Order: sequence, then C-alpha cells, then structure tokens
Amino acid sequence: MVIKTELVILGAGPAGYEAAIHAAQCGMQVVLIEKDQVGGTCLNRGCIPTKSLLYQAHQLHTAAQYAAFDFDSDQLRRQKEETVAKLQKGIAQLIKGNQIQYITGEAGIIDAQTVCVNDETIEAEHILIATGSKASVPPIPGIEHAMTSDQVLAWDRPLPKQAVIIGAGVIGLEFADLLLDLGVAVTLLEAAPRPLIQADREIAQNLQMILKRRGAQIHCGVSITQIRASEVDYLEKEKPQTAQGEWIIAATGRKPVLCDCDLELLQERGRLVTDACGKTSIPTIYAAGDVTSQIQLAHLASAQAINAVDAMLGRKPQFDLTCIPSCLYTHPEAAWVGLSEEEAQAQGREILIGKTSTLGNAKSMIEQAPRGFVKLIADAATRQILGGIIVGAHASDWIGTIAQAVSLHLTVDDCQRVIVAHPTWSEALHEALMDVDQHAIHTLYSRLR
Repeated sequence: MVIKTELVILGAGPAGYEAAIHAAQCGMQVVLIEKDQVGGTCLNRGCIPTKSLLYQAHQLHTAAQYAAFDFDSDQLRRQKEETVAKLQKGIAQLIKGNQIQYITGEAGIIDAQTVCVNDETIEAEHILIATGSKASVPPIPGIEHAMTSDQVLAWDRPLPKQAVIIGAGVIGLEFADLLLDLGVAVTLLEAAPRPLIQADREIAQNLQMILKRRGAQIHCGVSITQIRASEVDYLEKEKPQTAQGEWIIAATGRKPVLCDCDLELLQERGRLVTDACGKTSIPTIYAAGDVTSQIQLAHLASAQAINAVDAMLGRKPQFDLTCIPSCLYTHPEAAWVGLSEEEAQAQGREILIGKTSTLGNAKSMIEQAPRGFVKLIADAATRQILGGIIVGAHASDWIGTIAQAVSLHLTVDDCQRVIVAHPTWSEALHEALMDVDQHAIHTLYSRLR
C-alpha cells in the first residue's frame, strides 16, 4: 500500500508531535510514525516522570520533618504513571483532532521522499526525522552492573540504603536530589572539575554546598576504573578509591537514535548535521531535536521542529534558537539562559553584574524556601541583557522573563521600568536589575548615592 502525503515525521516525541500539529494547523497533510509511545523520552522516560518523582519525594521529605511515617514507594510510581498516562492521552487526542494520520511501527527512509513502515510505503514532499536519543553508557569495565536513567525511573524493587551516581550533570544531580529526599545516602562521582560544568560556576558552587549539607558525598575530577555489583573503583588525585552502593547509576548523558536510512546524511559525532532551518544534507529531509543537537532539551526540540515546518512552507521561523533556557529541578531549582559571566568575559566583553539574594524576598519567607539568588549579566557599553541565572524555588517558572529580555535584546533600563507585583518571586529579579546601578531598595550599600 502506498500513502501519499505532504509531510511524514519519524518520531512522536516533543519535536515530532508538535511539528505534526503545527503542520496540520498550517494546512499540511501529515503522517506521524512512532515505534513506541507518544511523548518520546521526555514524557515516558525523562522530564515528566523525573519531575513527578522529584515533586512527590520533596513533599514526603517536607512532611517527614513534622511527623514520622512510612512512605509508599508504590504510590510514588502510581502517581508518576498516572501523570504520564494523562499527558499521553491528551497528546493522542490532539493528534486525532488535527486529523494527523498516526502509524505505530519502526520506519526507515528509502529515498529522499519515501519512507517505509510495517508493510506500507509513504511518499511525501518532505521528511522530518525526530527520532530522539537514548541513554549513553560509557565504556567502563563492569558497566553492566550500572543502571541507566530509564531503569531508575522504572524501578520496581526496594530503595537502596546507598547509591553511587556516575555523573554530576543535570540527570545526576536530579537523581541525587530525589534519592536524598527518600532517605538514600548518595555518592556523586564526576569526571569534570565541578558539577554541572555546562552552567555558571556560581550555580554549581551553591548546589554542591546544598547537597553536601544534605549528606551527599561529591567527588569531582575523578576517573572511574571499574564497576562491580555494589562498588565503584575510581582514581581521585591519582589515588585509588572505592564508593559503595546497592544502586549504581550511570547518569552520563544521552546519544542520538538514528533511523534506518538508505541515504548518506551528513553526520558529526553521531548527530545529524542541519542548517539553521533544520535541513539536512538532502534538501527534502529535515531533522530536529536530540538527533541533531548537543543541547538535548524538549523545549529546544519542539522549537527546532516547528521552525523546520515553517522553512518547508517558506515562512519566517517562529523561534530564536540562540536563546535557550536550561532548568534543573532540584530543591532549590536552578535555571539559566544566555551568556554566563565566564562566557561573556571569554568573548572579551566589558560587563555589568546585578545580583540579589532571595533571603529577604517576602514570597521566599512565606514559602519557607531555601536561600537562593538571582544574577544578571549585561553589556557595559550598551546595557543590553546578555544572560541570567536563578537559584531558588520556582526558578524554572520565571527564567522565561530573563529569556524574553535576552531574545528581544532588551536593556537593563528597559526592564527596570517595569513594575512587578508584591509579594512575588519576580521582585528578586527586579532587585537584581536595580543592583546593576547599585539602586536596589532592599540592599544596604556602603555609601549613599
């Protein structure tokens, strides 16, 4: 059987299903193919189940400070699965409601405009590859004893007393936070000189301090030599060490999943190479999301995919792909966007810094939130906001305000004029804006101006 359509999409994760809906809204005929479940890694084995468990674990941990009780790990899993199922159902309804033809199966690309799946052949004007990523397993002797992030999120056995996490990036830190809240002793092993190497140094310093206060052991600059059933051997400052844990978790990132393809698409280190609009080395084939990007984030994947559809239609892209917020859902949360202080200085820029603590913020006190801070980086000559970081409760919810300022090339002066409501977390952002000129109302400076 041959199906003719305008666009066929391989993968129904955030990139694939959002591109399909956007294309259908624009009047295109769309076929969407998925070998597993709608929602991809983010919904089924990544963002959503992780954040569901993090939220529940933190609620339990907070409650345990006031009354002793036994938590039900089965209830945590059920709540996580219910959340995932509801979102899956919602996506399926949107796909159906937008009259998108959905096919379950593993697809392969035959030529520049032909895809095969099951016993069907699909001929399309355009192909979009959005096949996502999978957990990356490092070549360490004994790695078979370690769990991947997929296995952690699907756990169906008693929690350990001790866990060793290899990798202190976003995945590793979130798992550490989760297990600490559930009463598990955690050891983090990181090859880089500090945790969260991709983010501003101050974020890493603050989170490292907070996790250590909660009992985590953190070792950076280490080299893993061997993994056994409940032990990890490593070198720290050239000295052999051993960490013990019933669970050993490899939180060492993810790698692209490429579909079967009879064509030679240009690749770089296992990723598909695309232009700014998502076009691969073959003009009728586009790609978006984790299969193309070093930055593997669901919201970036969706934006790339929607921009790719716009390019197919000859439209101006909707999203600024140079301004990508990143979030860490620990307690407290952390979020960042644009240039860090180190990156701005590495570019030879003269910069201005505005910074404030959330310690005196009324909303922070009301919620009894842990101490955090807001930091803004601006160009000294133009006063344009280049980037910002937030460490504190709900940081992921209000990083978007800084992202808007960076993307729209707003200046400190533009943003200082905006009145923010009281009491709110956004008051801390306004204090940081005013601190650029040492005019923050709730900061005591050494001299009056």
